[in-house]
Amino acid sequence: MNQSKVYPMSFLLLPLAVYILFFLLPSLYSFYYSLTDWNTYTDRVRFVGLANFADIFAQGSDYWKYLNNTVVFALITTMLKNMLGLALAIWLNEGLKSVRVLRTIFYLPVTISPLIIGLIFSSVFDANQGLLNAFLGWLGLGDWTQAWLIDVRFAMASVISVETWKYVGFNMIIYLAGLQTISRSYYEAASIDGAGVWGRFRRITLPLIMPAFIINLILNLINGFKVFDLIFVLTKGGPGNTTEVLNTAVFTEFSSGRYGTSTAFGVVLFLLTTVVALSTLSLLTRRSEAEA
Repeated sequence: MNQSKVYPMSFLLLPLAVYILFFLLPSLYSFYYSLTDWNTYTDRVRFVGLANFADIFAQGSDYWKYLNNTVVFALITTMLKNMLGLALAIWLNEGLKSVRVLRTIFYLPVTISPLIIGLIFSSVFDANQGLLNAFLGWLGLGDWTQAWLIDVRFAMASVISVETWKYVGFNMIIYLAGLQTISRSYYEAASIDGAGVWGRFRRITLPLIMPAFIINLILNLINGFKVFDLIFVLTKGGPGNTTEVLNTAVFTEFSSGRYGTSTAFGVVLFLLTTVVALSTLSLLTRRSEAEA
């Protein structure tokens, strides 16, 4: 019988050194510089305490709009990606002959760079020669054509739709893995007892894929709060500040030479993401354990 190897504690020194050097120290420096007036206009870096954070959260500040946009984007995309991903997973779990081809097709957008996705959909949503407006015109729905990325009514919805399209396949794969661990005998027994489709889903499917649901929920929330590249390519935060989020604000402030404020935005984003993710994980874990 093979006995498990016991490695000396010295094996942890290299990973610990890498963690400290490339994560812990930069994070600590970020917290420090968020409390300064570090900028490109002066050689002196003065400690200003919480002044940067006070500016961010000042009443009437545009930064509240960026925070609101970030939260709205994260929540809506998380909901849509989970709902559509679960629906696709249930459909593909029904033993379709073309399941492998369909699974590859739905997952393919996940492998494409957000930069490429943004460039593609910039053309699709183009107001004059875009594929979407051309398709609507071909259907005789010319009145429905819009300037999707430059109209304040549709810009955020357009970006959300692209984000959902790109990552719904990722959610589908995780849910599909969870569904395939459920024995068919559970559904057969429930059908004999007279349970309908909704009853089988609520009593069998949903509880047994809860680990997959928690994983998707946490990952989607984190990715939603961290969004930058897709919004930057599609709208650059516009029109106005309609699609401006915390990460685009970080980029804008840094590009303007206000490094202290930019770092403060990064700290706010880090704390927001950490608190929401850990709180959601703790709540869902406790609920899952209570129902077990």
